[in-house]
Amino acid sequence: MPGNLHKGRCVHCLRYADDITNDHVFPDSWYPESTPPTVQRWTVPSCRRCNEKFGAMESDLLLRLALCLDHETEAAKGLSDKAFRSLGIDAGELPSKEREHRENRRSKLVAEFIPISAGEHLPGAIPGIAEETYSARLVVPIPWAALAIMGEKIARGCEYKINGKRFVEAPYGVRVRVSKADLVEPQFLSHRSVLDFGPGCQIFRIFATEDVNIVQYRIEIWGELCLYVHLDYEDHFQSDFDLKKKPLDGLSADEYRGMRISPYLREFK
Repeated sequence: MPGNLHKGRCVHCLRYADDITNDHVFPDSWYPESTPPTVQRWTVPSCRRCNEKFGAMESDLLLRLALCLDHETEAAKGLSDKAFRSLGIDAGELPSKEREHRENRRSKLVAEFIPISAGEHLPGAIPGIAEETYSARLVVPIPWAALAIMGEKIARGCEYKINGKRFVEAPYGVRVRVSKADLVEPQFLSHRSVLDFGPGCQIFRIFATEDVNIVQYRIEIWGELCLYVHLDYEDHFQSDFDLKKKPLDGLSADEYRGMRISPYLREFK
């Protein structure tokens, strides 16, 4: 996290604070090694608390997701190696405290693994990321709430950068869902702008002509994970026309706050 703090407003929780930092729209650690140096890594204002919470969440999510990626693809190049090193695997010589920290991190994660035979009938498989492979023997839990929060985080950051430093706040709300990366919804086939974050992240954005603040994002990450983020009036989401867009635990916004960053799967240290 940058050491230079200043006063301002946080894109995520919408609070005014004296400890505003720069937060990467697409997590800095999620860029693959194949990312060209010319790619602009956008940052937006974030309070220290949100930045720290997102940092821990991004680190833990990367560990889990990287274990499910095809490490030979250009879009995910180097991410699996990065995850293994952070778990103390092929990390080379390390100070004893750092080695112990990484081994403890690995032990906590491994303790959550379940046999694929036990997990195949459980709900919540992630399209693309959780596709069954012949070599897979274990299932790694990936918290849905964390994925949804990350989709909202990226969309809020993009809105700030390209829509006149817009803060997504009442009366607007946000909803996120996961889809297969190789399926593109018809509305994204035309009349959309493309945000290029390199091979690791491609973002499509469309907006309503009657209200440019009603926006949909299609966020494709590492060529395998696809998040759809919908920004619209909160009353629209509360209606009964589409049950899939009902409020989700940990993502609802009250009158004064933006993202409600709920407790993670477990405290991460």
